[in-house]
Amino acid sequence: MTTTAQALINKLSEYDIVIAIDTSGSMGEPVKTGSSTSRWQGVQESAMAVIRDAQQIDQDGLGLVLFGSKVESFDGVTADKAREIFATRQPRGTTPLAEALDAAFALAGKSDKKDMIIVFTDGVPDNKEAAAARIIKQANSQANDNDCTVLFIQVGDDAAATAYLKSLDDDLKGAQFDIVDAKTVAEADAFATTAELIAAAIED
Repeated sequence: MTTTAQALINKLSEYDIVIAIDTSGSMGEPVKTGSSTSRWQGVQESAMAVIRDAQQIDQDGLGLVLFGSKVESFDGVTADKAREIFATRQPRGTTPLAEALDAAFALAGKSDKKDMIIVFTDGVPDNKEAAAARIIKQANSQANDNDCTVLFIQVGDDAAATAYLKSLDDDLKGAQFDIVDAKTVAEADAFATTAELIAAAIED
C-alpha cells in the first residue's frame, strides 16, 4: 500500500460508516432502459463493493438501513452479514427517506467518531420536505462541518431523482453546514476505491 493510500485509510478510520439502501418497489425496474439487470441487483453489487472496502476502514462493523415497505436497521454489519440480509429481501413499498435518515442518524451517533452516511436510492422520496428537514436538523446540530456527512448515490437514471438529489446537495436552505454530496452510480464507480469516494464527499 502506498503512503498516500495508507494516509487516506488512517483519515477515514476516524469515521463510523452507515449505509442506507432503498428497497422500494421501483428498485425492481431495470437499472437503465434495455438492461436485464434490476436496480436492486445493481445496488447490491455497488453496496457490497462499498461494504467490503469500508470494512477495512470501520473495523467494528458498519451500520445498515434498508427502507421500502418498512425501515430496518442493523449494526455491526460485515460483508457476509450484508449478503445474508440482501438474499432475504425483495423490492417493495414506497420510499420513506425521512424515516430512513432518522434510523441512519441514530446508528451514526453510536460513538464519538465522525460519521459518514451513504444512501443508495433510485427515486424521489415519499415526503421531499420531511427528508430535507431531517438533513437540515442534523446539519444544525453539528459543531463542525465534517462531524457527519451524507453521500447520496443515485441508482438508475430517473431525472426527477437526479434533480431532487442535486437540490439536497446544492440548494438546501437553512442548514448552517453543507453536509450533503450527491453522485450518480457512474460518478461513484469512477473512483478507484471507496476510501477515495468517501474522502471526496467529505471535502466537497
